[in-house]
This record gives sequence, structure tokens and C-alpha cells, in this order.
Amino acid sequence: MIDSLLSTENKMFRDEVRRFANREIAPHVKTWEKEGKYPDSYYKKISEMGFMGLLVPEEYGGEGGSMIDLAILCEEMGRVGVSIPLTHVSACCRSIEHLGNEDQKKRYLPDMASGKKIGAYCQTEPNAGSDAGNMSSFAEEKENHYLLNGEKVFISNGKIASVLIVLAKTKIVSEKPSKGIAMFIVDSDTSGVSIGRSEKMMGRNCSSLDEIIFKDVKVPKENLLIPAGGKGFKEIMKEFNSERCGNSSFCVGFAQGAYERTLKYCKERIQFGKPIAQFQGINWTLAEMAIKIQSARLLVYDALFKEKKGKMIAKEASMAKKNANEMAIWVCDQAVQLHGAYGYSTEYEVERYYRDVRGWSMGGGTTQVCLNRIAYELLK
Repeated sequence: MIDSLLSTENKMFRDEVRRFANREIAPHVKTWEKEGKYPDSYYKKISEMGFMGLLVPEEYGGEGGSMIDLAILCEEMGRVGVSIPLTHVSACCRSIEHLGNEDQKKRYLPDMASGKKIGAYCQTEPNAGSDAGNMSSFAEEKENHYLLNGEKVFISNGKIASVLIVLAKTKIVSEKPSKGIAMFIVDSDTSGVSIGRSEKMMGRNCSSLDEIIFKDVKVPKENLLIPAGGKGFKEIMKEFNSERCGNSSFCVGFAQGAYERTLKYCKERIQFGKPIAQFQGINWTLAEMAIKIQSARLLVYDALFKEKKGKMIAKEASMAKKNANEMAIWVCDQAVQLHGAYGYSTEYEVERYYRDVRGWSMGGGTTQVCLNRIAYELLK
């Protein structure tokens, strides 16, 4: 079904990513998991493949890819059990491309597209997760700069990022706090920027989630991306649609990878004189896994093809994410169960798929926030 929707170029890109993932990534995943990080060679490889600048226009050194290409990339990399710096590829690069002026694009996008500089999207705070309006980071306007103070947490790739896309208030709007939020580009080597603790997570051990502290950071006025007020916050939130579609595609990929390993195991595992895949209780579960994966994939592509036609996809992206998050957790849980005790062992990898996929339902808007957004779109 998906093949009938994809262009020849989309299919060629998918095949290219799959070959790369199987050849260059899959053999090393266990080692990287033990080491607890992606090596520099990983970022070098995905940069050389053009993945870091996938959504950056060609005129700024990128690939000029589409959201469909992003979904393909995320699914194929998730399938072998790794992630890419999604917030760099989507939220950071797209924020500068869509919201930045020509000077900002020329100064930042070429190095971000090449992988020379990695971006981190800095929104979450200790007391402002889903409730962005409750953030306390504040950028006080001065004559030639903004003076930024605040603390961000759970920031993907924070400690390796060179470019920080930072959300902070520039004014207090008591009746609607989000109206006071602006967006800035901050170079990580600016005086006053420091990295705090790195969170130790249940899964996704190769990716860092870091605390970033801003203390009297002078941000040049030319680095203001979106001022507070007007439609500013709405424009900022639009970029979540790309991250939600990428997040959903990762979940589809992780589920697909766990499913393929489970299908192979069930065909080979002999109990009571025959492969366990021949038992109805097992093969029905395998069938349900396949149905749920394909259903989630179709919801993602429904959002993507509407986005391609220029439609606003807040509802569709939220539907895709909520469904894919919960589907992937269920599929990976079943993968562990069908492996029996081996599923709980690190030897067969499905336990890692389960641990890694569990966190995707928190990033880019929780499943509950997605339900809120869906309901809002339905009722407005």
C-alpha cells in the first residue's frame, strides 16, 4: 500500500537508507549501546549521507528533502534500532528555514546541513513541560542585545550541540502567558551558557538528554527568530508537526524492527515438535502486530501527504503520534513476550527496542497533549 503512494525518488531514497542502515549501522548498535553513546564516526557517516541537512534547501547546502523523506529516514533508522538527531533535522533546521531571515539562514544552515554544527531545541524546563506558557526563562531586552537567563532540561543532544534554538519570554502576559514567548538562536559557546547534568534514562542510552543553563547570556538582537506576541507562538508550535511526524515514523520503524526479529524467532523456535509460529495463539499475535504497524504507518502518511499539499496538519500529526507511540509500545511488549525468557535477555535485542521506544511518547508532546490537540481541532 505505501509503495503505491511513494514516488520513484522516494523509493530510491528508502532503498538507499535501508542499505546504509543494514551495512553501516546495524552491526555496531550493540557496541554503541554498551558504550552509552553514538561515536563521532556515526555523526560523520549520517552527515556524509546528507541526513543532517535532509530538510535544508539546496541553496543552503542541504538536500532539499520533504517531510515524506524525513519519515522514510526515521522509519528505516528506527528499524535497525537507532535514532538520528531528530530535533536538529526537523525542529532546529526548519525553524531557521521557515522563521529566519536571509542573514540567519546564510549564517547557520550551511554548517547545520553539513553536520559541522548540531542543533538542539531548548524548550522544556523543570516546571514547564507540556505547559510551555509556564516557562520561566526570560530574555530582557537591552540596547543591542537580549540578556537571557533560565534553565532547560531534557534537551536532546544538548552537550554536543553548537546551535541552540531557545524559547524564552521577553514579556509577561498574565492573561495568556504563551503570548510572551519568543524564539532565539544562541551559539553554545556564548559566555554564560553551560551544560548541567545529563539524565540517565530507561532507554535510548546512546542519545543524551541534557540540562542547559543560561546565566546572563548576551544574545545579539539579530539572533531573534520570532518575537513575542501576535502569531509568534502559533508559528513556533507549527514546527512541532514535523517533529511529531518524525517521532511517529521512528515508532513505526522500531516496531517494524522488533516485529521482524520476532517473526523470524517464532518460525525457528521449536516447541512441542513444531515452530511456535504454527500455534494459533502465536500467529494471531503476529497478525495483530502486522496490522497495528501498517495502520500506524498509514496514519503518518495521511498527515504527510496533506502537508505536501500545503494543509495544516496539527490534528493529523497528533493522531499519528498518539497512535504510533502506543502501537510501538504494544508491539515491542509482545515481541518480548513471544521470545519468552530470551526476550528479557539482551542477546535478542527486543528488550532494547522496548526500552528505547517507551520514551518517544513523551517527546514532542505527550499522548495526552496530542489528545487535547485532536479534540481542539475537532471541536473548533
